[in-house]
Amino acid sequence: MGSSDTLLKPLTLGTDTGELPGGHPYVKTGSGSRSLVIMPGFGDAMFAGSYPPFAGMALAPYVARYLDEYTVYVLSRPRGLPAGYDADDAVATHARALEAIGDSSDAVDVIGISMGGLIGQALARKEPDLVDRLVVANSACRLDDDARSTVRQFERDAREHDWASIRSKLATAMFTDGRAMVYPLVLQTAGRMFQPRPADPADVWRSLEFILEFDGCDELAAIDQPTLVFGGERDPFFTAPLARKTAAELPNGELELVAGAKHGAFHERKWRFDSRVRSFLER
Repeated sequence: MGSSDTLLKPLTLGTDTGELPGGHPYVKTGSGSRSLVIMPGFGDAMFAGSYPPFAGMALAPYVARYLDEYTVYVLSRPRGLPAGYDADDAVATHARALEAIGDSSDAVDVIGISMGGLIGQALARKEPDLVDRLVVANSACRLDDDARSTVRQFERDAREHDWASIRSKLATAMFTDGRAMVYPLVLQTAGRMFQPRPADPADVWRSLEFILEFDGCDELAAIDQPTLVFGGERDPFFTAPLARKTAAELPNGELELVAGAKHGAFHERKWRFDSRVRSFLER
């Protein structure tokens, strides 16, 4: 295959970046007839807030198992979140973005990761015509009580603009392999010079406040869409008991817990995650 074929491939995939209604930065790859929207965790607030033109090409290998059928979007939250940012605020802007992705007529499939899973639940409940199927990845109906002190420490770190400490602590909570040791060391040393900085530092602590305040456990019965709850049995933030409770109280809930995995199960055990999600979405 010649180099010209390689250059043409991103165009065939339909890669794109930009901003959707509601102020949402996004990156898109694929040209499938269905839309799959990935809503990231709170760490989304710790980057500059716009995707470079090549981001779609970088995304394509990561979501390759979906591209036969889907156009895949990573939908970031707006920069400059308002004080007191809550589920109503999140639904208001995300709904506008999803309407644009679905061309105002078609519901989309949603994967919400961590904080994105909380927002996905609120969207499915409040704007049911916009969400067809929902995957709640390393998330649940609320944060575990024992994790609240850790999230408050993240908030204090954010107010001091200590992004390296947040990222290093997250790495320990996410991974079970060597990355749990290597990433914190790198992030706290040489990595401090190269880490992305938030476009608006307040977005980081406002995202953490959102997580601390969110509790959708009493409203799970109002989510009618088929919903897969995927997590790690050792997740310290959205624990296995909370994941089981969430799946059990959803009218059409399913549960997949990965033994030994932590808060990064969706990424560290990606083959299993993608296999389970594809099976779920295809039904």
